[in-house]
Amino acid sequence: MKTLYIDTHLWNITIILFKENKVYKKEELLNKNNNSEYIFPMIDKVLDGEDFDQVIVVNGPGSFTGVRLGVTIAKTLAYTKNIPIKTITSLECMAISSDKKSVALSDGNGYYVALFDNNMNLKEDYKYIKLEEINNYKDIETDVTMDYEKIYDYANKKDSLNPHLVNPIYVKKIGVEQ
Repeated sequence: MKTLYIDTHLWNITIILFKENKVYKKEELLNKNNNSEYIFPMIDKVLDGEDFDQVIVVNGPGSFTGVRLGVTIAKTLAYTKNIPIKTITSLECMAISSDKKSVALSDGNGYYVALFDNNMNLKEDYKYIKLEEINNYKDIETDVTMDYEKIYDYANKKDSLNPHLVNPIYVKKIGVEQ
């Protein structure tokens, strides 16, 4: 089985083709502008003419535009190819890759926070906090090196979704709601 993994939740783009549960090909780009210009060439480069059987997409939380971009592309691919699609959150990716299960992801203005138990069950809903509030959290991981094979294993155990039901996860309120 070959799986296309798409992650555009913040400024970086990560596109991976998994083959037999292992990273087969990977492209990453750190870019703060115009990710839509880069994502299709990156997908094309990773696939290099190869087919895939399923899509895994990081559906947030993160940048409003970044999350929507990745989710829209993943939904479109899954729907048009009639293949399974699975979602995983950016905070699940961090927690799976870390020894600590309490994680926080900075967008430069604040942090998205998730507190998981050792079985990856949420202790409370995701939340968004101000930068200075991170000091109120003890033993929380903010800098995690992603372990993509662990992420794949975790996401692959999830149920497939109807592409029409895949939605971005937004935690941070938009400016008019604050």
